[in-house]
Amino acid sequence: MKTVDRFIDEISGKEFKTEAEAIESEKKHGGIEKLFDFWVKEPKEDGCRFANGGWCYQRTKEDFLEFQVTLVLAIKMYEPWIAGQYKEDGGLRTVHIGAGYLIGRYLCDGNSPIYSYYCTLSNICPKCFRQWGQQYYANNCTCREEPKTL
Repeated sequence: MKTVDRFIDEISGKEFKTEAEAIESEKKHGGIEKLFDFWVKEPKEDGCRFANGGWCYQRTKEDFLEFQVTLVLAIKMYEPWIAGQYKEDGGLRTVHIGAGYLIGRYLCDGNSPIYSYYCTLSNICPKCFRQWGQQYYANNCTCREEPKTL
């Protein structure tokens, strides 16, 4: 029998072989969480009414714009390899992010912790700024009806 040491990033819960890797991961995940502290998170709920379009959050245009700017900043700071893909376009800007954009693929394939925030952005209707539980509802938002909001 042998003893195996493992190190766990307490923020993400990921396991590493070395202490240095775990510390680096904690710094990254902690930094990203700190950037998005301003964003009011969805409450935990029983069942899946939010995910299934039963209700939504009404965000403001200012919230939406700040979220986009913060997402770009997080990518530049913590995923510079992704930001580097946009050098020819004058650098990464908010016009490069949105539902179904290539940057989502980069974040997903790169296993980035920023991907969950990108998914949140994709769940917001860019016209009325309602945050739904799925991208489907944001894409099909009527913007005229009064939904149940929190």
